[in-house]
Amino acid sequence: MEIHTNWRSYGWGIGLLFLLVTACSQKEEVYYEFRSFPKSQWDQREAIRFEVPIKDNSTLYNVFIETRNNNDYPFKNIWLFVDYQTPDGKVYLDTIQRDLADDYGKWNGDGISLYSYSILYKGNVQYPDTGMYVYTIRQGMRTNPLKGISDIGLKISKKTAY
Repeated sequence: MEIHTNWRSYGWGIGLLFLLVTACSQKEEVYYEFRSFPKSQWDQREAIRFEVPIKDNSTLYNVFIETRNNNDYPFKNIWLFVDYQTPDGKVYLDTIQRDLADDYGKWNGDGISLYSYSILYKGNVQYPDTGMYVYTIRQGMRTNPLKGISDIGLKISKKTAY
């Protein structure tokens, strides 16, 4: 029995699989921005500000805080103070804590010497109004400056049905 391989059919199959994976994994990001710290040191007095224009208040969003740390970060976790202001001037304050490493010191984030970690800050957010929302993030650790944090970011994505 002779088996014939048709490489074109494999190519089409692989291409179709790639398109499906890409289509299903695409996130409709409406905002994604990072701020870097010189020498990977974050001063407690330095509040990182993100101005986010929301144009559609009929959909749901997920809000993520993105961190990047290196091996100089001396702690397992991080405390953050997050404020956000609505277009009508109301201010909401939150304190969040997340583990960046496990109990054995292995970083939870992706990377080799610089580790990226995405923290879900708020899920299924429906903004009451369109306009400019301002998010401000400060580090809440007792060490100042906080060494080993190279970047802080904010990502807002439309919630997908997948």
